[in-house]
Amino acid sequence: MVRQNRTKAKLAAGGAAFGVTVGPNDTDLVEMAGLLGFDFAIVDCEHDLFNEVALTQLIRAADVHGMTTIARMQNNPELLLHAVDGGAQGVLAARVNSAEDARALVDAVKFHPLGKRTIFFRSRGGGYALDIGSPEQWTLDTNQETMAGCIIEEITAVNNLAEILELPGIDFIDLGALDMAHSMGWPDQSEVNDLVDKVIADSVKAGKAVVTPADVDNIPALLDKGFRMLTVSPRSFFQSGATRFLSRGQEVLASKGIPQV
Repeated sequence: MVRQNRTKAKLAAGGAAFGVTVGPNDTDLVEMAGLLGFDFAIVDCEHDLFNEVALTQLIRAADVHGMTTIARMQNNPELLLHAVDGGAQGVLAARVNSAEDARALVDAVKFHPLGKRTIFFRSRGGGYALDIGSPEQWTLDTNQETMAGCIIEEITAVNNLAEILELPGIDFIDLGALDMAHSMGWPDQSEVNDLVDKVIADSVKAGKAVVTPADVDNIPALLDKGFRMLTVSPRSFFQSGATRFLSRGQEVLASKGIPQV
């Protein structure tokens, strides 16, 4: 039996999903996020050093709590296939700049009729072939529960956005505003903001979910703008909390006359 994708179910019902962004070795953080009630984890296998065994262990930790694991990585068909065969219920491909790039992503992670993913039941993603009734039905059910996302992060992608969004197998969109500005030669920020707003509006209109970092203060504004996948970073939490802790500690030391050696 193919496990339901909790995040995809919430989005399909018109709701929103909350996630964490982590590295591939942050298994304990994912386990804690699951206990806290988060819906999904985006695992950065694009920028962070990783191996596929570490990713598999993280996916296991997420599975225990019914979380959706989304592997963020290069648009490489072999890496993408390994992620979904390892049990990831979603992938997020970097630098998707054209309909051809988007098609390559879908072909790697979704079965016919949406894509060209090869069938392998005996992996984690196939439940070790222990509960495969009809292979055809299994592929259709797996397609239904697998999410494919694109990072729109270059001006070329913005120019080709309409064709990318037309592809049925694409489920959600992420934005790389800094990379977009970089690809444009660092124009005035207002120009970048206008393009970001266009990507969000066009993606929502096309029925694609859009993911973004969030904080406790901007959740209402982000939802009003159309975002339905909101994330936080445990590393950012530690950075901000640790900074406040150290600042407060220094204040207390000074007030008590304790040397700050």
